Amino acid sequence: MLFLKKNVRCFVALLAVLLCLGGCIHLGPKETTTDPITTQPPLEDVKAEHYYKDATYAYVTDVDEGVLMTGLSKTYLLLANKSCVLGADYEPQELVTLPAKWTTYSMKLEARAADALTEMLEEMAAAGIRDTYVTSAYRSYKRQQELFEGYREKEMQGFSTEAYDFLGYEYIYNQYLVNGKKGLNATDAERVVLSYSAAPGTSEHQTGLCVDFITAEMAGILDVRFEQSDVFAWLKENAYKFGFVLRYPKGKETTTGYSYEPWHYRFVGREAATDIYCANLTLEEYLGAVEQ
Repeated sequence: MLFLKKNVRCFVALLAVLLCLGGCIHLGPKETTTDPITTQPPLEDVKAEHYYKDATYAYVTDVDEGVLMTGLSKTYLLLANKSCVLGADYEPQELVTLPAKWTTYSMKLEARAADALTEMLEEMAAAGIRDTYVTSAYRSYKRQQELFEGYREKEMQGFSTEAYDFLGYEYIYNQYLVNGKKGLNATDAERVVLSYSAAPGTSEHQTGLCVDFITAEMAGILDVRFEQSDVFAWLKENAYKFGFVLRYPKGKETTTGYSYEPWHYRFVGREAATDIYCANLTLEEYLGAVEQ
């Protein structure tokens, strides 16, 4: 791998990262032995050149780059999505509680990712952007299951905006309203929930490597208004310097399997983050795990 020095202009496009092998990288400290995992390409097949834009820090001068540079560690390239399912017993090896000043409630993150996040938020605050908080971080498989089942029960008790958006008014009217039904059946409810919530084992939050950001103006509701905030503008230009990437970009929905989420950022390490940022890739594309 070729590591170019800082301040080299970012190339417009990155060479193809690797052959698409149709698999996933499921690696980490605790691998399940009870749930099947999709076959994945070995990490040594991840070959890329690393292009470094200006990675100076405008305000904080004591950034610990030893935390940010991971050497393409398997741990931080872990892939979790609808095709790459984590087992029910998977959890990060070391979880730490995030500082209360950055969070809306007590939550945890993988230790190195937490250190990198703190470095990034300190720099952001020094730049004058303080109206940002982490509203979601690590979630266990059990917690994901509780949330998913709760959403499904809610959809079976009524017709949400998400249900109308996903199924359409005509479908709901013909299948339910005309018959006097007041909620979706179990099958339709699950279909709707899967359009906005990850099934247990498919959520990146189980990796302990990602966070959802929110601003005070959003009043506790995560939506695309976040992309209009100063926080998003700053993250768009600077997150890669701290090893974080926008995980579910606009226009990449068919690749990631998830809707655009401007608030969702994932720690992959500075090397991979720089490549992904410069070449406008998703993690799936970077790892060559997009199904052909």
